[in-house]
Amino acid sequence: MEELIGFVTGNNNRKKLLSVLGSKKEMDADRIAKTMHVFRPSVDKIIEEMMEKELLERQGDNYRLTELGITVERTIQNI
Repeated sequence: MEELIGFVTGNNNRKKLLSVLGSKKEMDADRIAKTMHVFRPSVDKIIEEMMEKELLERQGDNYRLTELGITVERTIQNI
């Protein structure tokens, strides 16, 4: 768990994406990019990295936090 928390908090955009999906529940990549004010290719890379760590999952065109992602997001909020 500590490794995942370090992975997320080590990059401001990863932390922001986790927070956005924690509050919005589910969004497509374009909307995530607009909400974060980050270019879409950067968001795509972050999504890919976070999916590899099993923090996000894809449902159709949308992305949402996995149970592990929800746990990490809540832990980071309480730090």
